[in-house]
Amino acid sequence: MAWRSTSRALALLLLLLGPVLAGCRGEQSARQPARVPRRIIALTPSLTETVFALGLNDRVVGVGDYTRWPPEAVRKPRLGALFNPNLERIVSLKPDLAVLLPSEQGLGTKLKPLGIDVLVVPDETLADVQASFLIIARRCGVQEAGERLLAEWRAGLTLPPLPGPPLPGPPLRVLISVGRRPGQLGDVTVAGPGTFLDELLKRLGAENVFADAPTLYPQIGLEEIVARKPDVILELRADPLTPDAVASIIADWQALPQVPAVRLGRVEVIAGDHVLIPGPRLPRFYREMREALAREKK
Repeated sequence: MAWRSTSRALALLLLLLGPVLAGCRGEQSARQPARVPRRIIALTPSLTETVFALGLNDRVVGVGDYTRWPPEAVRKPRLGALFNPNLERIVSLKPDLAVLLPSEQGLGTKLKPLGIDVLVVPDETLADVQASFLIIARRCGVQEAGERLLAEWRAGLTLPPLPGPPLPGPPLRVLISVGRRPGQLGDVTVAGPGTFLDELLKRLGAENVFADAPTLYPQIGLEEIVARKPDVILELRADPLTPDAVASIIADWQALPQVPAVRLGRVEVIAGDHVLIPGPRLPRFYREMREALAREKK
């Protein structure tokens, strides 16, 4: 019968194509890295810190120029940063895995043809950060370490909200400054919605005065800051500062005495190489943020 002939022909075709289809499946699986990486690079401080927190110290062969922690990472070869990756040096170190942010996909595009596997991991939100622990851990064959790091990280973020006033009232309104010209006010870059900084404020029961900004980190003029009337200004600096430097930063804000935070002496500075890094040390920053917002006016 015709259908039997067709069935036999189909069976024969599948038999002949079996090795080819298996090869295709092999190519697809090859796109999913099978080997545990032994030579890892990461250019972004947050991802570098995560790799080290997972106990992968000995596998890291290079880091980014802005890496400052942990001390073992600082001693690794420097490979540039987002806008100036040193491709030649990267290749010379023969990495088999590059752990990158979405913003570094351009570098990833250059590395893949060279046989270097690329793992792209976002870290903008709290959910991104905690997911990154497990994603990197699984890829590197240390899943238990990832689960342990995640548990410690979650525990570190388990803090009570800010104590409220005796009577119900509006939440504390906070401006988070993440960058401005040193020694003067002007063109202040602030944390907007969808950032991990905005999320931390919400966890504490405070309100980001720029929660309605159109971008993650908008640059704001002084007139807009005055109009938003923040109760507290948090100035974040990624470098350790002396007491005199902190006093100087606070003094800059005296140019806006009409802002409640300035008038009431509630400009707070949080500084250190752990600040602004959405990685394993974020609970430390979260505690410092809570302490700064809970302090009575000076």
